[in-house]
Amino acid sequence: MTQFTFRSWATAWTTCLVGLSLSSVSLAAPPAVDPCKLVTPAEVEQVIGKLKGAPTRETLGHGVRCAYDFADEKNEFEIWATEESWSKVLHKDAKKPVMVRGLGDEAFMDRGKVDPEDVDLYIRKGALLILLMTRQHPGDEDKLKTLGKKAVGRF
Repeated sequence: MTQFTFRSWATAWTTCLVGLSLSSVSLAAPPAVDPCKLVTPAEVEQVIGKLKGAPTRETLGHGVRCAYDFADEKNEFEIWATEESWSKVLHKDAKKPVMVRGLGDEAFMDRGKVDPEDVDLYIRKGALLILLMTRQHPGDEDKLKTLGKKAVGRF
């Protein structure tokens, strides 16, 4: 029997929120960008921690998610890609958005929107929006910014 953890619940809830937001914004197909190709597994290991294996890619609604499984279960990282049209919706719904300079056309950080233990970095560049998510740990914002810079350079 599969255990339904708080994290899996939060991912499902995020998927629902994203899906609802997107359904009211656009009927476009998922983006052509593969989020698993925006950062390499080696880069993720260097910044976040040792991986158990290759990342998993999944299309959910109008977005594509790339999830990483870590040897240390306290570590988590996901990167999502979707069209930029829902950037304003997510920014409006953010708990405490903090603008981040130097990443794409617009970027902001938010904490605890769906999962109180998460920190999220949203980056819009042209017609694409990416979302990088990790657990709150010391240096979490710098870790997301480091991976965000690498991702922005690849799309």
